Amino acid sequence: MNLARYAIRQAADADVEPIMALLDETIAWLKERRLDQWQGNNRKRQRAHVETDLAAETLFVVERDAALGATIRLDEFADTDFWRDEDDRAAALYVHRMAVARSDRGVGLGSAMLDWAAERAEAGERKWLRLDAWQTNGALHLYYKNLGFEMVRIEPVEYRGSGALFARPADYRHGDGPALIDLARTDLE
Repeated sequence: MNLARYAIRQAADADVEPIMALLDETIAWLKERRLDQWQGNNRKRQRAHVETDLAAETLFVVERDAALGATIRLDEFADTDFWRDEDDRAAALYVHRMAVARSDRGVGLGSAMLDWAAERAEAGERKWLRLDAWQTNGALHLYYKNLGFEMVRIEPVEYRGSGALFARPADYRHGDGPALIDLARTDLE
């Protein structure tokens, strides 16, 4: 049983470098597994994404004992390369760029973050929690399916590697992983 206490909060300026280090670690881990996911995003581009997400207040971090353990972006942005008008884009919140530190691997932190995101979607009266995943990352597809997501479809876009679309009802909780102390909750109350 893992008794570590994890807290999730909105990312701040001081989190940029730790988030970048986490993304660097994740990209290297993916590369070791011969997955090209995120390989086309150079560090400068990744940093621009992080800074944009930070300014938009859509970027969150998970900490344990003041150490960054994970990051997740959650927002209303339905990538129009993938999600169609008939998908009712406004009926969901969308997860982007979720990453867990290798040191926090195996405790169910990804599952806990997705349950947290689903709670926020439900509190915002959204019907779905959605995400898009790399088309060729079968292990990631299985991971999401095991956490209650269903594949909506593969939406191939010539210049994009992502496009495996997943959704699960906003009221679904997988219930695995550590409890997250939600320091970002104040904006929902």
